Amino acid sequence: MIVLILLLAFCLSGCNSAWDQNADSGDLPMETFVTYKALPLPDLFVDIPENYAIKSSQFYQEYYVCEDASIIITEDTRDSQYVSNYDYAVSALKEYQNMASSLELISSEAMTTQNATNVQTLEFDYTIGDGDESAKLTCFVGYLTDGHAMYIITCKSNTDTYESHRSEFLSVICSAAISK
Repeated sequence: MIVLILLLAFCLSGCNSAWDQNADSGDLPMETFVTYKALPLPDLFVDIPENYAIKSSQFYQEYYVCEDASIIITEDTRDSQYVSNYDYAVSALKEYQNMASSLELISSEAMTTQNATNVQTLEFDYTIGDGDESAKLTCFVGYLTDGHAMYIITCKSNTDTYESHRSEFLSVICSAAISK
């Protein structure tokens, strides 16, 4: 139930994704962004671009917003049956599918961050609502664990502005580090 509420909040909060097409070839872009260190959770460090404002809501004590894009970092500490980042990501994708009017998976990749942290990523387009009230979003999510908790970095924006945020989001995911 908590995961469903969190995923619904993710969908409604407006976060987007970023993934470089060159990433499939192992060629990750190395663009430079001015960032500040965010410590959204006690054990996770992430670089958030400085043009993102810190916000809060009834669902999140802290998340980051720039124009229509947002970055939300959460932690799932439940004892779960998920044995890997991949298994958790597959389960989360099914939850998104249950909530969305439509969903199209763009990519699913395992990667290692610049801090040697293993991350499973999902990138997908999805639509919430029907007709004139619908919103088409693109989402990029990174799942990483320290063995005790699953950390979820969710980035999304409107699909039509996705490309302008894509490299920022990839940079955020690639900066993730879990303190030991």
